[in-house]
Amino acid sequence: MTSRSLRAWLRAAAALLALAALSGCAMLDYLPRQSPGRPASEVRRARASSSARQAQQPRQDEQQQNAPELSQPVPVASSAARRPQVMDEQGDSAFRPRRASEAQTLALRLTPASQSLSSYADLAGPLRNSLAYLSRKPQAAPALVQPGGSLTWGQLAQTAQELHDLLPELDAEPGLLAERFVWYELASSPVVTGYYSPEVEASPSRQPGFETPLYGLPPDLRQATAEEQRQGRPKVYRASGGAIMPYYDRQAIDVDGVLTGQGLELAWVKSPMDAFVLQTEGAGTLIFSDGSRRSVQFKAGNGHEFQGLGQLLLATGSLPREKLSRQAIRSWCQENPQRAQEVMMQNRSYVFFELRPGANVGAMEKPLTALVSLATDPSLLPLGAVAALDLGLPGQNGGSSVSFHGLVLAQDTGSDIRGHRLDLYLGGGERAERLEAGLRASAGLHLLVSKNALRSKAYTRGQ
Repeated sequence: MTSRSLRAWLRAAAALLALAALSGCAMLDYLPRQSPGRPASEVRRARASSSARQAQQPRQDEQQQNAPELSQPVPVASSAARRPQVMDEQGDSAFRPRRASEAQTLALRLTPASQSLSSYADLAGPLRNSLAYLSRKPQAAPALVQPGGSLTWGQLAQTAQELHDLLPELDAEPGLLAERFVWYELASSPVVTGYYSPEVEASPSRQPGFETPLYGLPPDLRQATAEEQRQGRPKVYRASGGAIMPYYDRQAIDVDGVLTGQGLELAWVKSPMDAFVLQTEGAGTLIFSDGSRRSVQFKAGNGHEFQGLGQLLLATGSLPREKLSRQAIRSWCQENPQRAQEVMMQNRSYVFFELRPGANVGAMEKPLTALVSLATDPSLLPLGAVAALDLGLPGQNGGSSVSFHGLVLAQDTGSDIRGHRLDLYLGGGERAERLEAGLRASAGLHLLVSKNALRSKAYTRGQ
C-alpha cells in the first residue's frame, strides 16, 4: 500500500470513528433517562444547556469531583458530582443522585410564582412548621431507609434548617440550591393528585335545612395494634357480647342510625353530599350563620375501604365517564336524592371528626400551606423532607395546563397515599376545588438533602 493510499485509509477510518461517536451520543439522548413528567425534547435541550455551562464553567464540577466523599443515603455513591448509578434498574433504591450540572439546571427552573408565592421567603413559615416536627424526632434514628443507605431525622432537620436560612438569598441566587444540596431523583414517575379544604355551611344544632350530622369519635371504636392485626383482628373494631366485630359501616350509621342519640353530633350540614365531600377530603371549614368559622378535622375512620363517589356513579351506570365533573356529580345527587343515598352507601368507609379553631392541620399537627404541603407515603418520602416538584396544574375552563416548578414539603399523610402516589394540598375555596377536580398527573420529583448533612456522622450506611 502506497503512503498516499495509507493516508487516505486513515482519514476514512477516523471519519468513521467520529461518526460512530456522534451517533452514540445521539442514541444516548433518546434513552428513557429524562426526569418523569418532562418531554424528551425538553430534556435534550436541558442537557445541551448543561453541557454548554460545563464548558464555560469547568471549575464547579472539578471542585465537586475533588470534594471529600459524601455519605450518600440512597443510593450509596462516592460523590454526588460523579455519574449517578441508577440503582432502581436492579430493583434497589427508589432514588438516584443527579450530577451537579443537572441539579443546577433543575434549580434554575424553579419559580415560586408557580406556587402563588411572592418569593422564596414565603416558605419560611411552612419550613418552621417542619422544623418544629423534626425537632421532636430522635435525631440519630433512620427516617428513610433504602438499599445502600439511610437518612436520619437529624439529617432531614439539618436540610430544612439550611434551606430556611438560605431563603433570603434564593431569589437572587437560585443556583445555591444546587451548590448546597444533593438532588435525588425519584426514579419512577409519581402520580400527583390534589386535595383541598371544602368550605361548607353548617349549623351547631339540627334545624330545617341542616339535617345531616357530622359525628365525633364514638366511645366504642377501637384501633387494633399491629400485633392484634397479625392475629386477625380488624384494623378498627368494636366489642359486642364478647365478640370482636368490624366497626359499623356507612349504611349502619347513616341509614340505620346506630349512633343517633349518643350526643356525638358535632354539627349539622345541608346535605349528605356535603358530608360525603368533607369525609372524602378528611378536613374542611364549617361556616355558621353568625359568620363564625370552625375547622373540622379527621379524627378516626371506621376501617372500611374507601370508594369515591365518581367511581361508584360510573360503576352503577348513573353517570357516564365524560360527565364525571364535580358539578355534574353534585347536580345529579340533588336531582336524585334517594338514588344518591343508595350509591353513597356502597362506600362503606366513614370518617369521624373533631372541631378545632384555626386552620386545618396535617399529620404534623401543623397548618398546611397551599401548593407547598405534600401528603406522602412516609416510607418513601418521610414527614419533614424537602423536595422539588415538577408537574402541570389544570388550566382554567379546560384550558392548557399551567407549569408548576416549586419546592414542596412533606407535611401530611393519607390512608390511600401509598408508594409513588403524592397528594398536593391546594388550599380552600372555589379555585382549590376546581384544581382538585382536575388534578391527576405524572410528575417529576427530587428529594433535596443538605451536603453538610450527608457529611455528618448521623448517616448510617448499608441499611
